[in-house]
Amino acid sequence: MIFGESGVKDAYRRVVWGPLRQAAEAVPAPFEVWLARGMGRAAALALPGKVRHVADNLRRGLGQRPDLDRLARQTFATHFGNQYIGFLFDKCDAATWPRYLELRGLEHLEAARAQGRGVVLMHPHMGPAQLPLHVLGVRGLPMHQVGGGRVTAVVLSETGQWAADTRARLEGRIRATLHDGARFLRPVLRALQAGEVVMSACDGTGGGEELGRRRVRPVLGQPMGVPVGPVWMALQAKAPLLTIRCFRNREAGPPRSDGGEGRALFVAELGPPVEFPRDAGRDAAFEGGADAIATFLSASLRDHPGDWHFWDSFEPGRLLQETP
Repeated sequence: MIFGESGVKDAYRRVVWGPLRQAAEAVPAPFEVWLARGMGRAAALALPGKVRHVADNLRRGLGQRPDLDRLARQTFATHFGNQYIGFLFDKCDAATWPRYLELRGLEHLEAARAQGRGVVLMHPHMGPAQLPLHVLGVRGLPMHQVGGGRVTAVVLSETGQWAADTRARLEGRIRATLHDGARFLRPVLRALQAGEVVMSACDGTGGGEELGRRRVRPVLGQPMGVPVGPVWMALQAKAPLLTIRCFRNREAGPPRSDGGEGRALFVAELGPPVEFPRDAGRDAAFEGGADAIATFLSASLRDHPGDWHFWDSFEPGRLLQETP
């Protein structure tokens, strides 16, 4: 979700990345997540035009249904929870991570790693997208992420750049090695060959500029360019390709003030290996892999629409291809 630059936004940044950040880091885990999501719900109330825009894009993908406005407001909470994920990395540790995340399907990752090769995990930008990456790292797995670097869709103000630098510093606490997808990826392939785990997105790019090879496929019936980078990495490294998606746990209540476990706020769901042609040449691998990605992405957005970050871009000329 992208918001334009303004003086009001700069004033907001000074508060959020200054005193509010300090307060969020001081409260018991995982109350900072509830704080960030609450900020998103407040933003939805303050920006009805943006909510209508998101609801229109939800309608494009999901059809007419009575809960579109509710889902649109939910995407604001999702965006803010992800935007301020850096508040939690120091607090989500070996003792507290079960309060944040429930891991489902971990046996798929364990079986893939038992083959003696690395594993590529492809994921949509859902929920706090880096939370599974961090938690798997906290649990001792050698984790890597291929992302969009520091590319942004707008020119930042001086305060905006300060906020971006602060965010990057906080996100540097993550228990993983981060790689810029716009740069040389040989270190990523070496990590896979050493048996390590690499996460890479299979939808859009958080900074707003799309990177890497793409194939146009129908996602929720709309023509979208899906990235085949995860397929390329799995092909090059002869590594299994698995899916992972993160979404809000609907059965979780508010965090307990006594520090008790309760239910995790989010769920990370890992799937079995994704099949695509590996022996018929690179183009066949990309074509088959793109089909699998579009199927997985469509199912994920149908199952958990309020947890996806990019509904405000789900329109022709942005994530979707313009039709003649």
